[in-house]
Amino acid sequence: MSQAVYTRRIHITGLIVLGIACFFVYRLASLHFSTRVAIPPNSAPDIQRGCIRDRNGRVLAVSIERESLFANQREIENPDEAAAALAPVLGSSREQLAERLRGDRQFVWIKRKLDDETASRVRSMNMRGLYMKKEYLRAYPHGRLASNIVGFAGMDNNGLEGIEYKFDGRLSGISDGGAAASDDTVKGYSINLTIDGLIQSVAEHEIEEGSRRYSAIRGAAVVYEIKTGRILALAKYPAFNPNEYWKYSPEERRNFTVLDSFEPGSTLKIIAAASLLQNNPDVLRESFICRGSIDIADTTVKCTGVHGALGLDGIIKHSCNAGIIQAMKREKKDSYHATLRRFGFGQTTGVEIPGESEGLLRPINEWSGLSKYSMSLGQEISVTSLQLIAAFGAIANRGVYMTPSIIESIERQDGSRLQEFYPRSKGRIIREDIALRLMHMLRGVVEGGTGERASIARYDVAGKTGTAQKSMNKGGYYPDKVMASYIGVAPFRDPEICILVVIDEPGIPASGGDAAAPVFAKIAGRVLPYLGIKTSHIAARQPLRSRIPAPPADYTRMPDFRGRSLSEAMMMLTRLQKKANIAYTLSGKGTVFRQMPGPGEALRNPQAITLFLREQ
Repeated sequence: MSQAVYTRRIHITGLIVLGIACFFVYRLASLHFSTRVAIPPNSAPDIQRGCIRDRNGRVLAVSIERESLFANQREIENPDEAAAALAPVLGSSREQLAERLRGDRQFVWIKRKLDDETASRVRSMNMRGLYMKKEYLRAYPHGRLASNIVGFAGMDNNGLEGIEYKFDGRLSGISDGGAAASDDTVKGYSINLTIDGLIQSVAEHEIEEGSRRYSAIRGAAVVYEIKTGRILALAKYPAFNPNEYWKYSPEERRNFTVLDSFEPGSTLKIIAAASLLQNNPDVLRESFICRGSIDIADTTVKCTGVHGALGLDGIIKHSCNAGIIQAMKREKKDSYHATLRRFGFGQTTGVEIPGESEGLLRPINEWSGLSKYSMSLGQEISVTSLQLIAAFGAIANRGVYMTPSIIESIERQDGSRLQEFYPRSKGRIIREDIALRLMHMLRGVVEGGTGERASIARYDVAGKTGTAQKSMNKGGYYPDKVMASYIGVAPFRDPEICILVVIDEPGIPASGGDAAAPVFAKIAGRVLPYLGIKTSHIAARQPLRSRIPAPPADYTRMPDFRGRSLSEAMMMLTRLQKKANIAYTLSGKGTVFRQMPGPGEALRNPQAITLFLREQ
């Protein structure tokens, strides 16, 4: 081969290589600067959040693949015509669409996470400048069920409230790397809750019914497994649908008894009794006289009636304010404060719910001369529903405190367990013999005490009522706003579950025994058989007559007190006394069967009222 031929081949080869290189450079530049290629503003992989399930595997939250529509504005030849065609398909405003399609941006979202039918219709239009991108839509198959626990994720798949927020890193797979699929989708971990979907559904239904029955502004119910601390239900009213979370106000979505605290009222008398038994056991040998009220310093504290001579058991049974105040004179402030701390008040429980309040338990140096007595009545202290139910759970668990928990486990994509959440305990907080004595006191509340309406067929239960006036921000209490509650355990002899019911601001006069106790009975009556808990061998009793809420008083005519319990009658009299000049006398005990003046008669100024009560 001659030198000339060799040189010519080298030149030809060089020109070919140079041509190929120029083509690739041109192609790269054209792709980079092309107005036809719309690149989303971030190149992060798609995130498929893990599922949230109840303890039986029922899916409460899941990610569904959807297509989102975006546009390259430079390719839209006529934004107004494109908007006119798209508006009826997307269900959007024509003017707003035209505004989004008009401009010089290469990427702008038009509508995200379209349903399959809409995505197909848009694709069939084959419009220049419109593109689809795969995303994942967070869906909640059971709607409102446990929505206050699960929370919700926003349009960008970030957890915004509830478990979705608290465990956002795990659910999205970001905190531990997750698992990347072949299409660059990061799959998050799944979370199994301790919540039982059926129990949660029962609790939600009954708290809604109870709240509506008494025209309350809101309500809550918690079901707690005594021996493990697992929360089986955490219901609230009103509820919300996380599939449309933007339609509800933050207040409607708020888990108010967990994120906020409230004064518990007379439910805290049992904690005062625990402190007395721990530090002053001789109190059981004493008797206290209730004359309907008691003076402490410059304050007069009224009772629900004249109870006469009562021991500590009777004080709890009849929720006697005068009796517990007299008994607490034996208790030292530091001893009582220590008891409240041991029961978990003034500190978060550690439950896996974001934003849990620690309530209010002021240090001893901030207590006044009345504080010890006020707190025994459930005032000057605020608690959360989980603090209260864990405290009662410890009494039912023979003195051993179990920390509330709402997470069972976290799972990998293959179903294996990444993390287990085992029952946690603070250990023994009161002696076993004291816990057993307290349980008998709580049983007495249901057997002829203020909690009679909590009794249910085939099971013996125990518990405590609470009716707390709501405090005002500027100090003092509202005269006509209360928080009615009942907290109970079942079965009495071998407790398995603890149930708390809170009815906030019943619009119709009602105590905890009237409004909250029946809700407890309905929840317990359905949950106990479902859990397979054996019935109790208890004597049959005549079922209690259903109470009809008292109609709002017009304060000009005599209300109908007949058939009302003592606590119901006292609440009606208290309200009437604030609006009319009356004096009243109570004769007997039990239920009102006769009254003077009669129902509907005009009220005079002043007016003397006599109510006659008898056991039924």
